[in-house]
Amino acid sequence: MKIVFSDRAFAAVMAETTEKIKTETGGLFLGKVEADTWYVVEAIDPGPKSVFEVAYFEYDRAYTQHLINKIANLYDAPLSLIGLWHRHPGSFDQFSSTDDGTNSKYAAMRPEGAISCLVNVDPDFRLTCYHVARPCRYSVIEYDVGNYLIPDELLAYKKPERFEKIMDNILHGQRKAKSRTAEVKKRLSLSAFMDSIKASFVPLEEEVEADTEDALAPEKILDEIFEDMSYMTDVCGVTMSITQSGPYICLTEQSEEEQPYRVYFKYQEKTEKVIFSIDKDCFSYTKNAFSKAFEEREPARTKDDSPEKEPEVISFADRIRKVIRLNRNGDRK
Repeated sequence: MKIVFSDRAFAAVMAETTEKIKTETGGLFLGKVEADTWYVVEAIDPGPKSVFEVAYFEYDRAYTQHLINKIANLYDAPLSLIGLWHRHPGSFDQFSSTDDGTNSKYAAMRPEGAISCLVNVDPDFRLTCYHVARPCRYSVIEYDVGNYLIPDELLAYKKPERFEKIMDNILHGQRKAKSRTAEVKKRLSLSAFMDSIKASFVPLEEEVEADTEDALAPEKILDEIFEDMSYMTDVCGVTMSITQSGPYICLTEQSEEEQPYRVYFKYQEKTEKVIFSIDKDCFSYTKNAFSKAFEEREPARTKDDSPEKEPEVISFADRIRKVIRLNRNGDRK
């Protein structure tokens, strides 16, 4: 097992250490895990409202979550939060009990665990890297630095055409969705869509608590799921209603004969991740996870499979505008 830092990510760690040379500081790692290699593509700074002291450090959570979404959206490959780093005073290169709690939280976010690195300046810059297995087991791992060691696809930014397509889908989704329904086999129900992709996700082993007190949680969820929801409604013709219930975003499929089918999304404040639940199972969500899973599992569809009568299609963008309008008027559902 090893870590490979991009030139930019490693430079960001050194730059942040230099800027806060007299105090503790730290940051977060964005990247991807492939086999036994942790590719760190970006290192996110801790934010202007972080607490920087000689022997204590605390992240600016709102800022880091915002920056993670913005930076990850620039890359063509899906990047995720895979670890963190912070500086310790002097030559102390072991984790404190407070660090154990933080590292446990990050290790619980993914089956592979997480990486956590310590910086010391004693007197030269020194980086010690650890793999954190669940619940909190440490092992020292080696690291390398260099873009040439990272697969090209992980370093590639989204091309302008990709952003144009996304913008076009948001702005003109309703018109384009009508023309695309001729290319789908049938309009899918929400339950049918979720049944087709559920096997692509591994249920979370730990219990997910409703712990968030973040007033911006619904907005953070919508920012994360917007592209997938647009894909489901505008491309696949999934029939569902989208509402906000307190800190949750809920997708609902009404049925005259059975209980409504629902998929809930929540923002987990401790892990700063979006979680979705079906029945009693909870799963970790990453941007575009639904559309990717559906395209990998569903066969190609043809025009001959189109329905005889094309139903009215309401774009996801219009649905979101309705949710926001209802909430602003105080009619929250």
